[in-house]
Amino acid sequence: MKKMLKENKGFSLVELLIALLIMAVIAGTAITLFGGVLETSKSGADKETAASIERALLTYVNASNDVDLDCLGIVDGGNSSDVIDALSKRIVITATSSKVGSTTLSSFTPDDSDMPGEYGPFLDDGTITPSQNGKDGWKITYNTVSQVITVESVAATTDAKIDIDDTSPWS
Repeated sequence: MKKMLKENKGFSLVELLIALLIMAVIAGTAITLFGGVLETSKSGADKETAASIERALLTYVNASNDVDLDCLGIVDGGNSSDVIDALSKRIVITATSSKVGSTTLSSFTPDDSDMPGEYGPFLDDGTITPSQNGKDGWKITYNTVSQVITVESVAATTDAKIDIDDTSPWS
């Protein structure tokens, strides 16, 4: 019995190093895979946020009949963050003016197609930003004829614009 205990002293240094090497390879693989999963989840979150912005803008346009977005004070080539900010506030349209939040838009007069009333807010927060690395704004494309809206995250703030197209996609 004493002879068996003397011979069985524990692990050798080589066995311990091999076990540590195997654990390091497994940990390195897990960390690499986690990084990919994290970026994929950020991309998915940005797609859901873009869909929320699309729905909010389409809901506003359909409720107020403001197809050219002039009651929001939005112009073609304007900053898309202005659209998101306006959709997160209460919008009041009267026969003679428009008010977004506490700001009355004085440089415009609603046309006959705009429906007077109170609308919104359609978004919870006016500072919605993409969660993907290197993306800091939204590009919004809106066709006033077909009312097709696309929103995508973009890399630079200079590209975070709204493109309002009033041409028919069927011609």
